[in-house]
Amino acid sequence: MTEMVLNSHHEAHIRGVAVTFSVSAPDLDPDAVTMATGLQPDRQARRGDERRNRAGRLLGSEQEGWWALGTRGKLDSKDVRAHFHYLHAQLLPHAAVIRAFAEGGETYFDVVWRSTYLYAGTGPIFDADSIRGVAELGAGMGFDIYQVDDEAEGKPTAPEV
Repeated sequence: MTEMVLNSHHEAHIRGVAVTFSVSAPDLDPDAVTMATGLQPDRQARRGDERRNRAGRLLGSEQEGWWALGTRGKLDSKDVRAHFHYLHAQLLPHAAVIRAFAEGGETYFDVVWRSTYLYAGTGPIFDADSIRGVAELGAGMGFDIYQVDDEAEGKPTAPEV
């Protein structure tokens, strides 16, 4: 298979990319996921743990257990495919175990993508390997896509990824 290369024109307007994988289920014990996979999560919670927003305000309690691993702060690439390949290299060897932990819950990828130019065909680009890896994990996927002002103009931008 030919490796896809991000077009320099496409890359020029991308300001940030991050992808997070999570597994959740009502009775999921995140420590059990860590033990079974040998992977350290970026964040995790058990059902009943306090749920807080970024400012620290209490929102309630977690309704299910969850375990999350992401690329934020780990990759500089603007190519969303590189972020999926990075996560898949860690997660796919444990796909069957991860799917078992998701029994009664879900596996999910969240893509955060920031760009100064949004128009038809300028969003995140996926390859077959990225899509195949998502399917092997039985995962859904969501997108947080932000159009941001060009930082060179000194205008406010969306939150960093």
